[in-house]
Amino acid sequence: MKTNYATALLAALLISGAATTFADESTVGQKVDDVTLLTKIKAELLASKKVDGLDVNVDVKEGRVTLSGTASNETERARAETIAKDTKGVMGVENRIVLKDH
Repeated sequence: MKTNYATALLAALLISGAATTFADESTVGQKVDDVTLLTKIKAELLASKKVDGLDVNVDVKEGRVTLSGTASNETERARAETIAKDTKGVMGVENRIVLKDH
């Protein structure tokens, strides 16, 4: 069931990302690369047992990744950043994930 949900989510990300990101001056190739990076990172976050991928938002512009959303603890926050940094093609990562209030 989780696989079907993840597949549907990735398809929606591709469609919405491609539809909304072509409005600025970036090249089509760069936009495709950014959507590909976004999809790879989000898939890894969703597959990770150490990160709640549904709580982490990923934005990519010209290979630079911005993570936002929430994490349960600093370890989860750092793991999300590591996943993004380890993705081939990522030029840099800005981690704006905040810790949840418990």
